[in-house]
Amino acid sequence: MSDFIPPYPKRHKKPLSPLKILRYARRDLLSIWTENSFRRQFMGTKIFNRSVFIANCPEVVKHVFVTNHANYERKSPQMRKALEPLLGDGLFISDGETWKKHRNLEAPLFASEHVAKYSKIMIEVTEEYVQKWSKLKPGTTLNVLPEMGTLTAEIICRTLFGNQLGTQQAEEIIQSFAQYQAAIEQMDSGTFFGLPNWVPTMKWGKAKTAATKIHKIVDNVIAEGIKAGNQDTLIAHLLRLRGGEANDALTMQEIRNELIVLFMAGHETTANTLAWAWYLMSQAPEVEHRLHTEVDKVLASGSAQFDDFANLTYTRAIIDETLRLYPPVPILSREVCSDDTIRGRDIPAGSIMLVVPWLLHRHELYWYKPNHFIPERFLPNAEKKPNKFAYVPFSVGPRVCIAKLFGTVEASLCLAILAKNFRLTLPQGTQVTHDCRLTLRPKDNLPMQIIPR
Repeated sequence: MSDFIPPYPKRHKKPLSPLKILRYARRDLLSIWTENSFRRQFMGTKIFNRSVFIANCPEVVKHVFVTNHANYERKSPQMRKALEPLLGDGLFISDGETWKKHRNLEAPLFASEHVAKYSKIMIEVTEEYVQKWSKLKPGTTLNVLPEMGTLTAEIICRTLFGNQLGTQQAEEIIQSFAQYQAAIEQMDSGTFFGLPNWVPTMKWGKAKTAATKIHKIVDNVIAEGIKAGNQDTLIAHLLRLRGGEANDALTMQEIRNELIVLFMAGHETTANTLAWAWYLMSQAPEVEHRLHTEVDKVLASGSAQFDDFANLTYTRAIIDETLRLYPPVPILSREVCSDDTIRGRDIPAGSIMLVVPWLLHRHELYWYKPNHFIPERFLPNAEKKPNKFAYVPFSVGPRVCIAKLFGTVEASLCLAILAKNFRLTLPQGTQVTHDCRLTLRPKDNLPMQIIPR
């Protein structure tokens, strides 16, 4: 069992003032929390004229995301303002009838039988990376985050569109996502001052430029998909809905928005998770050794198969533990639709309700050694199973990520195949930290040295 404690931001001893919360949050959303935040179960404060509550225990999370989910399904104004230029009315930020319609159309495409089919693409692309890395000189330094980004971008592109994105377009779209994140301010003070949602942020122009570039690339890929006429891809399925009945027809813009949502979720979050996993393993030799023992045995026959996923229990545990320590979306925000009462406290309509995986996943009441890297806690035979409402890397309830199985299988198979052939080590003296904007990623691209096994 590992004794490694990954570094985390300083925790304040006393609560910050509203102005300090906004100032810290603009730089880093993980830097605003106090030591007590990792022990409290339900919290509330007022930031100028906006009430903000934090559901920080399984019972309240269940109330917000399951029992009374209709009252909390609308994303916060700041989240909508940050993502609408990129995602439009896509599944991630839509609500009401639009969300239900799109969810019902897309959810069947991520059932286990489809994921089994998609796994062939995951394995194919990862084995191409094995060949690519095999040509590198031992000790070569790789920027792991963009490497994992191009890997997962290629996987999701072939899955969605049935064709290769190509190196140039893959790099462009990954860079554009990074530029978009950098342009979005951490927390829009206008939300709390009550300014209209259309008031632009200081970096609005840069965000719009990045979004426009992403839209153009996806539009081009859609056009290519129409020409190809592939009947076994997500784009083909969605395009067939253009001429359907009024209640299930999709416009071309809606199709583009949904593809961008799936592309973003399908490459950004998984790439971040894989990058963090490589870093964590490099600092925990006993974990790395146990992983190597497993992948050498399970993948001994050669090429991986979807059925191998069920036997990669320790690999899966590493992914689950990585998602606990570094949840890809560390803060889930909602706008309260109607008045509510939680634990005897009035929750007025228009308030912001936060479920914060960063806090829940390191909560002192729900986790043994919450800041340690211990994959064993997620093994099938673990003595104490994690509470599903204290572990929400994919959210939970009706709005749980539809691609949860896809992402878990993808991350596990990619890690297993690459780890069977290579080790990644951290150069001596390298300090690893995070960058938290829309997602939680390693800062400075995570340079690591590749060592063939």
